[in-house]
Amino acid sequence: MEEKNLCRELLDNIYILYIKAKIALAETHLMRSPKSYCEKFEPKFDPKYNLTVLDYLIRVESPGYNELSRKGWILFVLEIMKILAKGKDDNFSIMKLYNKLLHKEFNEDIPLQYFTDFLKIINDNNTTSVLNKLKTLRDKFYAHSDADIGKMTDELFPTYDEAWNLMFRIEKCLIAIYKYYDTEIDLNVSGFLRKYIREFERLYEFFRTTNDTGITYRFRRNLGDNTFLAFRANEF
Repeated sequence: MEEKNLCRELLDNIYILYIKAKIALAETHLMRSPKSYCEKFEPKFDPKYNLTVLDYLIRVESPGYNELSRKGWILFVLEIMKILAKGKDDNFSIMKLYNKLLHKEFNEDIPLQYFTDFLKIINDNNTTSVLNKLKTLRDKFYAHSDADIGKMTDELFPTYDEAWNLMFRIEKCLIAIYKYYDTEIDLNVSGFLRKYIREFERLYEFFRTTNDTGITYRFRRNLGDNTFLAFRANEF
């Protein structure tokens, strides 16, 4: 196999892992807080929802989505850390691609400056950096067992904004490298979220029409009578 093909094969494997990680992050963000996700990415809903109400229904009234969000987050951490790994045995990392180009093991002329921002991510040794938070989560909690789950605190987790900022910096690097091959890559993962949007429609309508007294009591207590009455009348 030609060296050029080996380089492109590694790049394509990195891209596939990146998309898997991005889908997992989008799913976990959407299922943890639809309002936060929608305010950031402005997906189109038809019909339109009151995002405060939808957020409440997903976060408070739908524990199954919370569990799916937790599992999606774990998958995101495991997949993205394969790309961000620095070890010699990490076969699908951007650092492996960079080092092979740096040491002329690949017969390619991909400019190394394409990796500048990525190297800043990798070389940030601050314990509060997003990378180090993700590495801690992977190494101490997700990669081996759930024995220490009870020791996890909010300080261990990057915010969704921090996670997305990391992803977009990686995207910038990947886009630049693929342009070397005169190739555009599809980074849009919204299509993978449509199944959840359809479920949200059914969920929204169920809560809008249910006569369950426990549900209606909790809704009024958490969001207020005015919001409840407007929701029931579909006046948003």
